Amino acid sequence: MYPYRSNTSIKNTAINTREGNTTVTKEDLKQDQRLLQLLEIAQQETQQSLSAFDALMKNKALQQDIETLRNAYLDEVKHLKLLQEIWYNITGQSQSQAQPISKNSTANSEAVGTEIEKTLMQEMEQTDFFRELLMLISETDLRDILYEIITDKQDHCIRLCFLFSKYQ
Repeated sequence: MYPYRSNTSIKNTAINTREGNTTVTKEDLKQDQRLLQLLEIAQQETQQSLSAFDALMKNKALQQDIETLRNAYLDEVKHLKLLQEIWYNITGQSQSQAQPISKNSTANSEAVGTEIEKTLMQEMEQTDFFRELLMLISETDLRDILYEIITDKQDHCIRLCFLFSKYQ
């Protein structure tokens, strides 16, 4: 999406064909190793978000905002399942689901603000990553799934901005 963020030295003819008259099939996507690697990275990033929201939910200082954090956590669970669905639709193989690693929660308000800020920055980076991933896939049903993930990530950023200003 952003030219300065793209690796222009790697050209993938299977993906670039969608810009021409020929269509890209799921078989073409299956052969694209870079896309498959990016999907694996997306799943790892989602696992990290799960861990971050889990740690925030366990923080005693944030208990009055537990519903906001729980909704984001459940969205991340949904994202992981959706990414596994994309993987299955492209490759025809299922992946095993790893459990998120819990972080230790902190009690003081300075650390709370830092943890919220760290999670916010992570969500913003992931939003950009998923936008770029969206551009690699031409299949409408798979793009719709990524679009749903992007809008959820944007919502998380908005809610984390509110929490950051509240606890800063």
